[in-house]
Amino acid sequence: MSHWNDVHIKQRVELSIEVLKKVYNFGSIIVRKNDTAIYFPMPASQQSSTAIKKGQPVEVTIHVDDGVLIFSTEIDAIVPGQPPQVQINRPAEEQIHKRPSAGAGIKVTVPLTYRVMRDPVTPISDTKKGETISLSSEDCTIHTVQQLKPGNYIELTLTLPKDEGQVSLVGVIQDCMEQKSGAQVSYNTYVKFEVIRPGEQDKIVKFVFNQQRIMRKKGLY
Repeated sequence: MSHWNDVHIKQRVELSIEVLKKVYNFGSIIVRKNDTAIYFPMPASQQSSTAIKKGQPVEVTIHVDDGVLIFSTEIDAIVPGQPPQVQINRPAEEQIHKRPSAGAGIKVTVPLTYRVMRDPVTPISDTKKGETISLSSEDCTIHTVQQLKPGNYIELTLTLPKDEGQVSLVGVIQDCMEQKSGAQVSYNTYVKFEVIRPGEQDKIVKFVFNQQRIMRKKGLY
């Protein structure tokens, strides 16, 4: 069965768009869907007109009933109206990745270091730098220049902003998606948390909640 069959109206759709090395995140609700495309109102944000344009590359996340669908594509059209509607065409089936639902996660960039582990305590690689693409109390997606193997353990140290400090944990790599931008190749890697102390998890919950509150005030969530 096609993943596209899981998509329905009234489901939440999230966009992550990079413009001039700045990442914009938006949220909206699907109001129309057919076999070839989805449509949703232009997010009510001052940044919308800057980032959401026809032909703009975008990473799309759709919250379906039993998980999330993630794929990279382009914005296919802006349909005039009050408000305008954004059209995203259906990608090829092999470009759609399905993942379990995360616990109240958000798209957010947090710097981190990581190293691959043989087991939860034995490192088998040097420490390298990366950053989150999305984060919840249960899992995250990280962006790296290195391809990581699903099934391996990975130790992450997240540097939260201001006085929220660092969070260290061990997760299991679930999948690794190649991302191409011209001649450059990088990877988006989905990690399910395996070993995390309750106090560390509480830091993530608080951080995610605060980010959601800020985004709602800006009309981005």
